[in-house]
Parts: sequence; C-alpha cells; structure tokens
Amino acid sequence: MSFNVVTDYVKVNRFTRPGMKRSATKAIVMHYTATPGASAKNERDYFNGTCIADRRYASAHYFVDDDEARLIMPEDEVAYHAHDNNRCYIGKLNGNANLTAIGVEMCIDKAGKITDKTFENTVQLVAQLLKRYGLSVNDIYRHYDITGKNCPAPWVSDTSQFSKFKNRVSEIISGSAKPASKPVVKEAQKKTFRIRVKASTLWYYNKPNWDAKKDTVKKGDVFTVVDTLTVAGSKMYKLKSGNYITANPKYVEVLK
Repeated sequence: MSFNVVTDYVKVNRFTRPGMKRSATKAIVMHYTATPGASAKNERDYFNGTCIADRRYASAHYFVDDDEARLIMPEDEVAYHAHDNNRCYIGKLNGNANLTAIGVEMCIDKAGKITDKTFENTVQLVAQLLKRYGLSVNDIYRHYDITGKNCPAPWVSDTSQFSKFKNRVSEIISGSAKPASKPVVKEAQKKTFRIRVKASTLWYYNKPNWDAKKDTVKKGDVFTVVDTLTVAGSKMYKLKSGNYITANPKYVEVLK
C-alpha cells in the first residue's frame, strides 16, 4: 500500500508552533486525536486557527488518517505534545519530551476507533522515522508512558494494540514483512496553474506511478495542474483530468 505524506506547515506562533529547534531525536511519541471523524487536514487547520485563538499550547508533528500523513511543522522543531504539567517519566528524554521526541497523532473515525488503514499508515510512517533517526522500536512510546495521560486511549485500555503496533513496525524495519511502497509525497498547493508540453511526445499516467503509462500527449498541448507530488524521487503533476504527467521542466513548462 502507499499513502501521501503531505507537508502543510502551520504558521509560526506562540501556542502551536513556537519555531524553537529540538535538541535531539531520541523517541517517537504516539497520540490519538480524540476528535471523532476529524481528518489529518482538519487537525492541521485546527492547530493553525482555533487552537491559537483559544490560546492553547498544543500540537504534534504528524497527523495520520486513512489517506495520508500530514506534517504540520518541521521535524526538528518543538511541538507541544508530551510535557503535561512538567511531567516526564522517561529519564533518557532529559525531563522534557518536547525537546527530544517527534509527536505522531492518529486520527479516529466517527465511532472513535483507530481504523486499520490509519493503523497501517502510521506503522509505515513510524518505521521510516525510526530508520531516519537510527532508533529502534524500543524508542516508541505512548503519551501515557511519558506523562501518564490517557493517550492514545485505545492503546492504554488495550495494551496488546500497542504491542501489535510495535511488532508490525519491527517487521517493516527488519524486512520480515513486505514494506509498503515508497510513499507519494504531495506538496500543499494553494491554487491551480497551467502547463504546456515542450517535448514532441510525452507519456501521461493514470495514477501516481511511473509504471502506470496510459497514453501520450503532443508538443503544445496545455493542461491544468491541481497538485504537485514527488513519486519515487521525481516530481509529477496531477492534472485536472485525474491523470498525471512529469513535472520535469525539460519536458513541460509552466505558463505565466
């Protein structure tokens, strides 16, 4: 399976993104949103608006739902996610997990459950984070482990779900389970724009996959772009038609 990792930063502000750099990355702290039915995008918008207006100190780095993981601030910045009332029960985190840990929030469905899709997307994300920072599954904690807060509540009431999560992450890292395909990274895009084909002929695709060739277009053809993605390390445009095309400026040009 594959999923989108969307970079969609909230504005720097006192309450949800102070703009301070973290001192190290020693752990991944798991949370759940406790807001039934809210998507990762809904959560991002909350921390960019209402949470600030309410003067509430809270945030995390990633929010994950059935379709995507949304990064709302750079991984190396402080998020207010795991330092309730100055508590920190994990000594190696130096008394303030906000300075040494990345916070990952799982969205829940309307029934208050962490769906299988959200669970698996989170597994894939956390496996990538552990590999990136040279950590192990022993460096994954629940918010509950850090401060005693009932979060993620489904994993506090049923610890086997947390064990299942760590085991699945371990399988991905060790290669004993087939990993998800490399995620498609989508850049937050505010408006559409048009492109013109420069090459004499050019492939387009029916999904964000370089192997999913559908047909060709010709030089001079103009299309409307609704999204920009990174697929297997190369840029791709999603077109208004629902098809995809390379974003390489050698082959297409953006119209002013």
